Amino acid sequence: MNPSIIVALVLVATAGVALEIGFSSAIAEILAGIALGFFFEDIDSLEWVRFLGNLGLLGLMFLAGFEVDINRLRKTWRASTGIGIASLSVPMSGIFLVCHFVFGLPAQAATLMAIGMSTTSLALVYHALKERGDLREDFGQTVLGAATVVDVLSMFALALLLGEVGSGTLIVLLVLIPTIFGLPRIGAWIFRRYKGSIVELELRFLMVLLIAMGFMTEQVGGIHPAVIAFAIGLIMAEVVEKHGEVEEKLRAIVFGLLAPVFFLHAGMRVDLTLMTSDLLLQFATLLVLAVGLKFTGTALAARWLIGHSAVYMGMLFNYRLAFGIATATVGLRSGIITEAQYSIILLVIVCSAFLPALFLHDKPNELDDPEA
Repeated sequence: MNPSIIVALVLVATAGVALEIGFSSAIAEILAGIALGFFFEDIDSLEWVRFLGNLGLLGLMFLAGFEVDINRLRKTWRASTGIGIASLSVPMSGIFLVCHFVFGLPAQAATLMAIGMSTTSLALVYHALKERGDLREDFGQTVLGAATVVDVLSMFALALLLGEVGSGTLIVLLVLIPTIFGLPRIGAWIFRRYKGSIVELELRFLMVLLIAMGFMTEQVGGIHPAVIAFAIGLIMAEVVEKHGEVEEKLRAIVFGLLAPVFFLHAGMRVDLTLMTSDLLLQFATLLVLAVGLKFTGTALAARWLIGHSAVYMGMLFNYRLAFGIATATVGLRSGIITEAQYSIILLVIVCSAFLPALFLHDKPNELDDPEA
């Protein structure tokens, strides 16, 4: 059977399976991609899959910028910032030290692996809080704000790691800085003038903007396109939120097509044949470190700053997904990490996601602290 048909069928099947069992479709797509990569050699080289996967990466980072609510951070900044910093820095420090000094990885590779395995999925945290009905409470706003802090700091750390200061960086900044100040006004004018147009000009504007900025940064270097996509999403969030129908259509495109292809393609690039006994030991060690340190850093900070729900938050923040995978993908494409190290990061992300998925799905309230 044609590999393209197989991929198309798997994309539909994984969505159906995930809905039936009530599990994350992204994890199902990654697992399906791993299986496809194992049974069909070079299936990850399909051009249309690679192209849509790249767009999926930019789309996810773009939408991640939408999730950052500056007003929310202003209200809960003390607790959110403290929990967010602890939730990222504790596992990141531990993973870096082990990767660099125990496993002997170069500092840059160790740092990238530490970032990739220390992130928190803002989207999954949002979904869990929405199911519990906590979003309108101060507690829910604090938790969501903390997850936002983790995302922003992770993106900032990745930008610093990947940035290569030079003429390319200067060119990007000369174009980007004026764009930052001009985009909201231009976007607001386009959205207002062409609202409801059958040609969907507002949506086309966002997609062209995203692709154009990503292409520019990729050509001139200095800043990775994923970083630019996140920044543009952050800048355009207020304008897009005022036009809910445009945001819904954009999310439908990204989560209905682009993101599933990205997750599937990410799984395809996991080469299980590279996992020797030494690498399996590294994987097991890093999995325990990533889960344990993430739980410890988040729970202790939550206990100190808000006084309750420490166990719940420690488990909840072990959701790692889009940004962790994006970090691993960027690292592999940039030559910072090897295919084996990429595979370890993705396997840690997938395995660690089972903890909150299993323990928080049916009985979230039982995991709260007694004084909650």
